[in-house]
Amino acid sequence: MNLNQALKEIEHLKKVNIKLLKENEKNHRLIFKLNTKLNLILSDKEILTEKYNIERIKTFIPKSESISAVIINEVETLGKEKKIRKKKRKNFESFDFERHVSETRYEKPEIDTCPTCKGELSIASEKVRYVVESIPATLKVTKIIKQSCKCKNCNPKDNQIYYPLSTSLFPGSVMTHSFASYICYHKYELGIPFEHLSRHLKETLKIEVSKQNLALYMAKMASILTPIYKQMKDDLLNNQAKVIHADETTLSISKRPLSDQMRKKSYVYVYTSSYYDQQIAIYDFHESRAVDQTARWLKAYEGVIVCDDYAGYTKLKRENDKIKLQRCFAHARRRFVDILKALPQDKKKESYAVKILDVMGKLFHEEATYKRQNLLPSEILTKRQQDHPKILKELEDLIFKHDYKTNSAIEKAVSYTKKVWPELTTYLTSGYVEITNNIAERAVRPFVINRKVFMTSGSYDGARYTTKLFSIIRTARINDVNVSKYLEYVLDNINKKEIKDLLPYSPSVINMLKNN
Repeated sequence: MNLNQALKEIEHLKKVNIKLLKENEKNHRLIFKLNTKLNLILSDKEILTEKYNIERIKTFIPKSESISAVIINEVETLGKEKKIRKKKRKNFESFDFERHVSETRYEKPEIDTCPTCKGELSIASEKVRYVVESIPATLKVTKIIKQSCKCKNCNPKDNQIYYPLSTSLFPGSVMTHSFASYICYHKYELGIPFEHLSRHLKETLKIEVSKQNLALYMAKMASILTPIYKQMKDDLLNNQAKVIHADETTLSISKRPLSDQMRKKSYVYVYTSSYYDQQIAIYDFHESRAVDQTARWLKAYEGVIVCDDYAGYTKLKRENDKIKLQRCFAHARRRFVDILKALPQDKKKESYAVKILDVMGKLFHEEATYKRQNLLPSEILTKRQQDHPKILKELEDLIFKHDYKTNSAIEKAVSYTKKVWPELTTYLTSGYVEITNNIAERAVRPFVINRKVFMTSGSYDGARYTTKLFSIIRTARINDVNVSKYLEYVLDNINKKEIKDLLPYSPSVINMLKNN
């Protein structure tokens, strides 16, 4: 191949590459439209679901009790309480398992002949265990008899006993995949406190499961589902649009270590994908706001983080120059809206807050127009670079070239905008970046609603596994996957299928378990 041929080939490859990029962008635009539509539908459904869930929750809580003064995870607290109990009760001693048995299943060793003499194995002993399955409004009890076997010929000499291998994810307990899913759904989707869920099981299903055991079962479930959670974080970290939305909310811990008694609040950090990607929501608990702890999984990230003015992300960016920040325009705008709300009607027209909001409104109007016009991300970027510099210059003049009364509300709002100004315009470098952080704020809301019920978490460990399970459940919800069926499906297949085929946004999972 001579030089001219090589140059022609390069030009041809460029054209092919450009065509592929355009096709990829069209796919991203379609994903954006579908995710936007899905989230609008889910938002409407969420309002109805919240009202329904509140009514469901009321059935679990006595009228004499407030639904706001309960604890979500009591593992640490109850562990201490257990030590001072005078009499240790046997688990489920008041429940007659035998009376409820609807099926008996025998488990035998995989081999049925003696490896030594090829003789038939006979029963050496039996160990009985009961497991409980959840069926709506009732329970199905299965009696499992594990039979160990021995060879009549060889056992007197070698004392060899053959045991069946356990395949249960909850060995030695009554827990089955359906029962664990039932508890997890009611706890983390409906927000039912363990104490009231325990009472509900006793009064409605006639089985006594302590809140201690419920918490321990959920901790075990979180451990089982950790590979799902880790893959979700990895997929979010490597998203195609190179955009992550981040926000946080507070969470009080009722029982803290002695070394940490002065801490009043801990934090739940929320990280979500943009609408251009598969929908993922990660909830991550940390006892402090130290960025070394809260966001260390983002240290190798390459892309844009859309966020508020939390200084931890500034430090993250300083340590990794491949991270860019887009501060939320809605956060800045909100401060001026609050000023306007507080002003008398006759003072509003002359306020600079009105002028600033008018200019910001032009940016939001342009953004809405691009979405209505169904533009590709590259086309959005081109339009932004054409339309926005003039508007931003007008806004910059209002923010930086006017003197505002010291300590006034507008001076504080302007000071905030000045502080984040360099990172308010990162969106001019990518059509995939939104100018607001509304996506993450919407993701925070379900946790805040559930927090109104449980108010605090019992321990740091409890909060960690809570957010892990909440991440999986919420990601299933935003992909319109039936949560209860999904949880049971994952437990049934966690040791059989690849993790990528069990993710709540896996196409096969969505097609199979999509809400009707």
